[in-house]
Amino acid sequence: MQRKLLMAVAPPFLHTKADIIFRSSDGVDFRVITLFLKLASSSFDSIIEQAAQSNQIKGDLPVVPVVENHRVLDIWLRFCYPSTLAEDPPLHEFEDIIPVLEAARKYSLKLLEHKVRQALKSHMEKEPLRCFVIAMRAQLDIEVTLAAKYTLRQSLIPESVPEIDLITAKQLLTLLTYHQRCSKSLQSLGADLSWIISSYPNVNATEYQWIISGSCGCESSGRFLLNGQRPLKWWSDYMEKSLVSLYDKPSGHTVLAEIGDTVRGVRAIGCSRCCSNILVNMTGFAELFSRKVDTLTAKVHLDVLTLTTGWIKRGGKKKKKKCGNSQNYSAYKLA
Repeated sequence: MQRKLLMAVAPPFLHTKADIIFRSSDGVDFRVITLFLKLASSSFDSIIEQAAQSNQIKGDLPVVPVVENHRVLDIWLRFCYPSTLAEDPPLHEFEDIIPVLEAARKYSLKLLEHKVRQALKSHMEKEPLRCFVIAMRAQLDIEVTLAAKYTLRQSLIPESVPEIDLITAKQLLTLLTYHQRCSKSLQSLGADLSWIISSYPNVNATEYQWIISGSCGCESSGRFLLNGQRPLKWWSDYMEKSLVSLYDKPSGHTVLAEIGDTVRGVRAIGCSRCCSNILVNMTGFAELFSRKVDTLTAKVHLDVLTLTTGWIKRGGKKKKKKCGNSQNYSAYKLA
């Protein structure tokens, strides 16, 4: 087992000019050049000085035992080295984010902390709940809010994730309540279509008339009225389907996802008037609809202060930290 772990050490941590050894919690030795550490952060000055005075020696090099395992140690050491010797490792694995972030904070590696936060954001579209849990555990207020907004693209009751035990039932309930309140904030969209009318101030404009029935033989619908006029049934079907979907997934992304089925359905009807510019027209309207949805949900407050009050490791110790910034980040927009 020890031999297998030793094989995990790769250049540049076998360099002959190394002047110190960092030993991981699982017993793997990394030969390190201290100059690079000192340039990366002044917090290493005292660590290196203490190591020089200790009795832990391997060969002629002082040894610094650290709490990080060999995988995490390898990651943060590479960020300290110049790119000509070691490329910044990708942070693809969720399991690396929290320990690497804790190491970055402990050793005051601001650039590494920034890159970890960027890596977390890169996962949000596909796995928002996992990102939400990790962001809360790491006390990242902005990322908590951003991940919460991405969870609106998913159903109210999400699938479980491996990190779910990192948060409390109260914190999960706060997220679910936020989701439900966002859904309720959109209930007026179908009942009052004035937001559509105000976006098309000229009711005779071409960009508005493609919605209204009467210019072709296609069926109309009385489900909605636009300034007293009956829209085409296929458009009403799109609206009704979108409003139902928004109750479960209250995000502007939801209405954009419905465009494809509507366009295919209209083209299947074969009406030359309706088919003319249908993709452009529906895309433009769906983007308007999406912006309206996100504008309304942005007004729903997520209590970041309550969510991020908890325990986090700092400098190898657990401290209870209450976030001192009670700013409402609900207006933070998706990138």
